[in-house]
Amino acid sequence: MGEIMTLKKILELNLINDDAKVWVRNKDMCVLASGNWYQDNVLNYMDHDVECFTWQYDNNFYIGLK
Repeated sequence: MGEIMTLKKILELNLINDDAKVWVRNKDMCVLASGNWYQDNVLNYMDHDVECFTWQYDNNFYIGLK
């Protein structure tokens, strides 16, 4: 069994810069939080299990939680 991916681990990969907007969504694609990675509403999800993530050219980073 592999290691669990979290938002914290994605940030450690330096994929998300300070200018990127992060969208945290649940399984139903409902937005739970959005903003820069360092904002409290996004930081609240740092240790949640991530199912998938997507980056778009307009500097939006979508995080899908399990």
